[in-house]
Amino acid sequence: MSSSLSEVLASLQLEQVNPARFTGVQLAAPANHILGGHISAQALMAASLTAPDRAPHSVHTYFLRPGDARHPVDFEVTELQEGRTFSARRVTARQGGQILLEAMSSFKAGGPETGGYQPTVPRVPAPDDLPWVAPHFAESAEANEGMWASLRWFQRRIVDADQAPPARSRIWWRPDGEVPDDPVLTASLVAYLSAVTLTEPAYAARGKIGASAQRDHSVWFHGPANLSDWLLYEQSSPSSSDTLALARGTMFNRDGSLVCTVGQEMYFPNHH
Repeated sequence: MSSSLSEVLASLQLEQVNPARFTGVQLAAPANHILGGHISAQALMAASLTAPDRAPHSVHTYFLRPGDARHPVDFEVTELQEGRTFSARRVTARQGGQILLEAMSSFKAGGPETGGYQPTVPRVPAPDDLPWVAPHFAESAEANEGMWASLRWFQRRIVDADQAPPARSRIWWRPDGEVPDDPVLTASLVAYLSAVTLTEPAYAARGKIGASAQRDHSVWFHGPANLSDWLLYEQSSPSSSDTLALARGTMFNRDGSLVCTVGQEMYFPNHH
């Protein structure tokens, strides 16, 4: 069970059935559950294909059912807005007649930069000065014996990580190979990765807990990601209540420019 970068990129090339409907193959995963970050990236790709020449501005996704990764998923795109500056789309992902996902995406036409500002990028060691680690914490030798090998499409280095709430962590990451120079594909990979590792501070803050699921995931894109170099991702889980935990993240290019802000909520049905 594995997914190289080339397999991930191939899975993001959706088949167009008609002007508003697309189909995408899935990646192998434990229990054949479709990966939330992956299907969210596919939904963003589907929406973008109906809003050409506009860059992703934000995407807000609800994960409703796990689906079956052995079968493709249908993505139906509904046009909600086609304005002078913004395009809005709703994407419904279905499999076997059941809705797996609902996503709202916004796309923005290019324009002059005015009044820009952003947070300062944290001062951290360079990725080349940090030791190699497994791409995903669950893919380490101590956990699950390779069950999450489907997340081998990226490399990462850990700057630091706290276990106590809010379990702040900072990581460098980059794709494990070359990515075509396409702004929508780049944004889709950023959205995918942002959902994958943002589960970790929630796990760390709550401790060793059994089953979990991503409930929703939001990304606001502030600027283009440079996927030919490392990106810094600052993550934390600021709050948890009952069976839910919230995680947030901010991503920067190595030159300090802000790429995106991310929020995600996870559901822990077997909390203790």
